[in-house]
Parts: sequence; structure tokens; C-alpha cells
Amino acid sequence: MPTTADMFADVESAEGRANRLEDLKDAFKKSIDRRDTKRDGFITLKEAEQMGVNAGIQRGASVGDSDQAARLLAAAERFASLTKDMSGDDQAAVASELDALNAIKDRFAKDITVASPGNLHPYDLEAPAKILVPRFTPLRNEMPRQKGQGTAREFRRILGYSNTGMGGVPNLTPFFSSESGSTLASGGTTFGALNLVRGQKISYAMDVKTVGYVELSLSDLVSWKSQFSNLGFEDSRQLSQMALLWSHLLGEERAMLYGRGSGSGYEGPVAAPTVTLASVGSASGSGFGATAFVKITAYTGQGESLPSAEATSVVLTPNAPLGITLASQPAGAVAYGVYASTTTNTETFQGFFVPGGGAVNQIVVPNFVSGGAVVPASDGSANANGYDGFLSVLSDPTVSGYFARADVTYQGKTIYNTTAANQIGDQPWQDAFQSLYTSVYADPEETWVNAVNRRALANFLRSASNTSAAYRIQLSEDGANGATVGAAVTGLVNQTSPTDRVVRLRVHPYMPTGASFIRSVTLPIPDSHIAETTVATNVQDYMSVDWTPIQFSYDASTYQLGTVVHYAPKWSGAIYGLS
Repeated sequence: MPTTADMFADVESAEGRANRLEDLKDAFKKSIDRRDTKRDGFITLKEAEQMGVNAGIQRGASVGDSDQAARLLAAAERFASLTKDMSGDDQAAVASELDALNAIKDRFAKDITVASPGNLHPYDLEAPAKILVPRFTPLRNEMPRQKGQGTAREFRRILGYSNTGMGGVPNLTPFFSSESGSTLASGGTTFGALNLVRGQKISYAMDVKTVGYVELSLSDLVSWKSQFSNLGFEDSRQLSQMALLWSHLLGEERAMLYGRGSGSGYEGPVAAPTVTLASVGSASGSGFGATAFVKITAYTGQGESLPSAEATSVVLTPNAPLGITLASQPAGAVAYGVYASTTTNTETFQGFFVPGGGAVNQIVVPNFVSGGAVVPASDGSANANGYDGFLSVLSDPTVSGYFARADVTYQGKTIYNTTAANQIGDQPWQDAFQSLYTSVYADPEETWVNAVNRRALANFLRSASNTSAAYRIQLSEDGANGATVGAAVTGLVNQTSPTDRVVRLRVHPYMPTGASFIRSVTLPIPDSHIAETTVATNVQDYMSVDWTPIQFSYDASTYQLGTVVHYAPKWSGAIYGLS
């Protein structure tokens, strides 16, 4: 609600603002009193017909008091007849009163209707404004948050020790002979001040991780004119604060999913691929000529990399789809931005594409589109002020527990296809589950996909040609004359899980096309000192700042100082290139 300082900003003292508020309240009271004493009113069409007057706003008439106007008109007529029996002085006095009544009558007789003079009828505007903005922040809602301090978060991890098979530490045999007289005689090593007869010394592997805290902020303003004009309908400042809050939270959600930082301790920019061009398929009127010029960027979700060197081909089949072969797919690239033209260095945006459906590492551009955006002049694949989200960390093979490109591993196949030989179903996830268990005994709880991939899995189950497993879809009755039909995949049975876990399948609306990540929320290690594998750590969690007015607007900003810490990415993984 607006305060007196908001409403009477031109008055400097609190006492003056209080007096102004009392004046405003008194004006409201007078207006209400005028209505309550029936000095103003609105004559309906039905009442007007009964009284023989015009409908509309009548000053001095009230709604429900339909006799007042009729009484005034009748009184005027009676005064006119009374003058016949009065003296000259009395007639003069009555004539003066009659003139006053006739003036009132004339005001009642004005033609105030809906059409003329117009815009005087009630305006049925429903308040407040309806907010049709979906807000989906599951990662932020579920991720634990902890307090940070300083400028960076540092932690140490023990990655393995002897006989764990992890961290690159070699295994040791525990067998030895206590009577050999030497540790070395039983395959041991000398350690410490004394060379005692004892078993071999175990080894450790560890690392130190440091990630800097980054700032997050968004801003909005409400002009004074907007605020004061909307009072009584919408509190514009309240709406601004709510929209600003949600905009910040949704921005944080996207950052948690695919943010990519380039500061200390973060993944950094993604390189552009190198490419070659060729015609694909038969002519289809796609608009590509015999010569094409193409540049490619790597897209990370955060943004696009710098473009590749220009690729040129002069042996294309005119109007045939354009095939672009990637010599390599840089780690972190979710998709690729294609820029093409018929003349050199004039390439424009054709769209984001995921390889698949043709040769290995191949993108197929079916139609040439002119007039798109030009090639980016600077790298946007990472942000110097950002942190790493799930996809950025889990698509890095050097830190992730598993990463694969389905378009390379399962080339020519899709999740669902009418022919069993051309469908991969849930195999990419089962391969990931097996690899994660083999490497670190991971038993992940959930996997995230986009809506298209989840529907494809449901189609895979319903496919009559699916012979990879025996699935049964049960039809349930829904009342006497109805039934519930359909199938949705809500989980995937982990075929290598030591606990027979059903991995929860979840949909995220911001998931880039063809991407999925598998997440171990907790670790199967009771004394790991890691309650959850990924934690939001904030020196200052979300706060709202109302700026002191220095112009004719109310300005507000959000502020947050923190990061997302990935303690154990080896227990999670990602899959790109799903089709």
C-alpha cells in the first residue's frame, strides 16, 4: 500500500503530509455525503420512462429516488396555476421561485445518454490486472541453500585411496609376512622414521576446488505518473516488486540449469567447431544454390561461441538440403547455430540444430532462410560474471561421471521409431546408469529431459514393433461409461542399481533440445560429509533494494552474492544429441 510519503512527495514534513491526508479524507467524505444525502444520482431508463424525463446522470437525483424529478416538475406546474389568485407582489415572488425551479427542470431535461455525449456510462474494468506468466523453478526450490562468506568458496575432496579403485590410486595387496624381517621383503615400502615390519602404506588422491562468488541482480522502475494514475485499480509498485522477484528467481533457475561461468574455478568459453559442407538428399526447392558459405557457433544455453572459420562449397546440388559435417563437437556445446549465405562473409542465422539423422556429426539444414541475424561478433558461450549450472559441469568429461553424445553413439536411431531396428528407447540412460555404477557405484535418483523426449519414451512403450522388452499398458475404468487411456513414462528402472531403484523421470521447460542430465542427489557414502551433491551457497541471498528517488520514478533492484557448488559431479552425468 502507498504511504503518505508516496502520495504527497511534494510535502517535506511529516506534519504537512498528515494534514494533506486529512484534506483528502475530508474531500472523500464530502463526496460520499453528497451521494448518501441523495443530491446526486443516476436515473435508469425504466425510471425515466415512468417520470417522463431523460435517463442518465442527474445532479440532485439519486438512484432509487425516482419521484424527486417528477415532484419538481409537478411543483413547477402548480406554481404556474397559483399565480391566477395572487396579488401582484405575491405573483412576483412566486415567479422568481418558478424561474429557479424551471432552471432545475432544464438541467434534468438534458439529453445525457450512452451515445451522447458518450463515455459517461460505467466502465466495467476488472481489477487488478491478470497475470498470465508461468513460473517454474524446481531446481531452485529443491536445492539446499547454505551460508557463505568472503569472496570465494574453497573445499577439499578425497577422491580415492588404496583399494577403492578410484582417484587413480593403485590397489595394494594386504598380504605380508611378519617374520621376514623387512617391510620391503613383503613388497612394502619404507615410510616414517623407522623401517618396521608392517603392511604396505596406503596412498591417497585429493584435490582442492575454489569457486568465486558472483553477483546476480535485476532492476525495474515505476514512473510516478503510472503509480498515481493506477491507484484504485492496481498498485503498480507492488506489481513491479512481484514481477522483479519472479524474474530474478526464474533467471536463477536458468542459471542453475545451464549457466556457464568464465571466472576463477568455472568451465569457461566453448570453442567453435570446424566444418565441411555437402549436399544431402535430392533437390527440394530449399533455396541453397550451387555455392554456399557457412559459419557455425557452439550454443551452450548460456549463449553462442565465436563463429568457426567460413566453410565454402562450390559443388552443391542447387535447391538440395545442406549437409554440415562437424569435424569435432566441443565439450559443452548443446546445439549449433548455423549461419549461411550465397555470398562470402554475409552469413545470416538459419537456426539452432542438433546433429543426428544422417552421417556421424552431421547437421542437415533443409531450407535457406534470408534476413536473419548476423554472426555474433563476440563470445557469449560463457559469462565472466556467471557460475556453472548442471549442464555445463556434467557435459565436461574431465569432471563429470558420464557424458555421451547420442547422435554419435546411436547414429541413425531415435528414441522412438516405427521400426524397432531404428529406435534406441531408454538405452542411452541405461548405458549411463551402468557407467556411473561401474566407476563410482553411483545410484542416481533422477534424470531430467525436455517434454519432447519424455513423450518419445511414451511412444516407445506403445510401439507395436518394440521388441526390446515386454511392456504392458493397463486400461483403467473411469466410471460406468468411460475409461482412462494413455501411457506416460514417470520413471526408468535402473538395470544396474544395487537397490533396484526406479529413477524418476522429470521434465524441465528450459531444457535445451536433445539434452538430458542424470543426477545423484545424495551419495551412497554415509560418512561423505556431503548432505546433497549440489548446493546453492550465498554470502547474501536474495534481497530487494528500493532506491532513493532521484527522478520521477520508483526504482527497485534485486541483489544476490553467491554461487552453486557441485561437490560430487562424478556421481552424475549428461547425454546430448537425443532425437
